[in-house]
Amino acid sequence: MRYRSAFVACVVVIGMLAAALPAAAQATDEPISWLINVTVKPGRSMDLEQSAQKYDKPVFDKLVADGAISSYGLAHQLVGPPAESYMYWVTAADWSAMGKVEKAFEENYKAMKPAEAKASMDAFLGATQPEKEASQVVRHVVFHGTPGGKPNYLMRHVYKVKPGKGSAAVKMYKEYNAPIYQKLLEAGVINGYGMAVPEMHIGAGWTHTVWATFSDMSQIDAMDKAFEEAQKARGEALTETLQSTWMQLHDMDDHWDSLMKIGMYGSKSSK
Repeated sequence: MRYRSAFVACVVVIGMLAAALPAAAQATDEPISWLINVTVKPGRSMDLEQSAQKYDKPVFDKLVADGAISSYGLAHQLVGPPAESYMYWVTAADWSAMGKVEKAFEENYKAMKPAEAKASMDAFLGATQPEKEASQVVRHVVFHGTPGGKPNYLMRHVYKVKPGKGSAAVKMYKEYNAPIYQKLLEAGVINGYGMAVPEMHIGAGWTHTVWATFSDMSQIDAMDKAFEEAQKARGEALTETLQSTWMQLHDMDDHWDSLMKIGMYGSKSSK
């Protein structure tokens, strides 16, 4: 689906938000996100963002309004791997919904006049390095969010869990981390949280992504405090056991973190 933008180019998202990506809860407990990472040419960030607002946002907004997708976004990297300077994502219930996304962009492109279609493609290609574009689809094994929330930041913790240890990693996250994130969500500290795994394996070198979205950087302090308090409540012995177990489940050398600023976002009821 190589039409004009990263989404029109590859079908679209999630992501998310790494992962994942983030938005109001879906009809399914395990929605999927399509994530597209693009590398922007030096000094061309604003060009990409303006292009996305002009050509992509109207299509996404209609998909949200029609209930085909739950959220979409475009974020740029503040901290993280240099190759991932920008990430698009779209989150939906299933592959049928992703098919609607592809069809919507295809029809939108075909409806453009030749000059406008060329301008849209030139805008995207002029701002990015297409040869470095990469896409992937993730499935959220944990996914919770505030309907209508409008996050400004996406934080991801990315891991490579050892073979045969995936179920144990998910169980550990659900039992010990998810309850803390849920309290933060209910308190309004974060907008969403979850854990995602590759839906399609492309050799990306990671297996599990833990993500959270929020509105202000100060909320990172609140998250850190919540986890510190949870550790104290568990006691030193259990905390050390959990940390040791988690270290044994994944390869520390392949772990990385990412903090992204969300510049374009849409979800049901968000304004």
